[in-house]
Amino acid sequence: MTLYISEAKAKNCLDFLPFGHNNSYVHLPKNSKFCIKYGKDNLIFETDYLGGRIFSKSKNQIQVFGDSQVLGLDVDKKKNHYLNDHIKSDFIIYAAPNNGPYEVIKFILLNKKSIKKKIIINFNLSVDIFRVYEDWNIKNYVALKSDQLDEILKNPYKYKIIVTKSLLSNKFFTISRKNNKQMRELFMTRNENQLVDNLNLYLSKLEKITKELKINYNLILTKPYWLYEKKNGTIVKNKLIENHLKNILCKTFKNFNGSNKIFISKLKKHSKDILTLDNRHIRSDKIVLTNLDKYCSI
Repeated sequence: MTLYISEAKAKNCLDFLPFGHNNSYVHLPKNSKFCIKYGKDNLIFETDYLGGRIFSKSKNQIQVFGDSQVLGLDVDKKKNHYLNDHIKSDFIIYAAPNNGPYEVIKFILLNKKSIKKKIIINFNLSVDIFRVYEDWNIKNYVALKSDQLDEILKNPYKYKIIVTKSLLSNKFFTISRKNNKQMRELFMTRNENQLVDNLNLYLSKLEKITKELKINYNLILTKPYWLYEKKNGTIVKNKLIENHLKNILCKTFKNFNGSNKIFISKLKKHSKDILTLDNRHIRSDKIVLTNLDKYCSI
């Protein structure tokens, strides 16, 4: 696999992450290198010919798939990513905001000649549990199309113009996000049986595709950012939400035999300020992984 970086780069650091869709999945600009402003820091993003985020030029990289949680919005070095302690070799991340579980499956199918026989799939419980419903549509959340990404890197001012056009032309398009309380309410008011059925349907489809392509994979579940709240200056889990979520996970993912291993995230001890600057992702340096079987047995 050749990693060629194009000359089309953003002249200055962007104040947004460029990503677009091709009607099947969401991805970053391909063969590109660009800078993103993150607080006082400038983070460098570099991608391969499929839009996968790379940290090195190593040829033997583990392929990782998912959405913006696993993309690492707050890091620009592999050693700072939460997967670094889990994956000893180098890895490349095929992920982008709003790239849901079925978008990952579509990516694998459309690029099957480039998919290795051992991969990792990250399931972001913050939002992916809502993306397994039939009404999920990336066009309602992703304004840019794939063929617009290079132009956005050259002329970043056009980004807001395209977003505005999407807001005007698509009545379902939105850039607003619910706060933590609203996300908890959205989760708790979902019909549990329907959610379980949707998760099992997704897992069965994932198993079918990976078996056909002879792909072995590990699943990583990252807990929802809205599971946590601050009380008296300390980060704690909402116990009601945690128990409900755990019950669902342990009757779906735990009983799933398609994956070699399934891991779930937890916070490092004494963690404070656990969220990224957008308040919608858990910081990479706060995440550690544990086996799902162990989690469900406690």
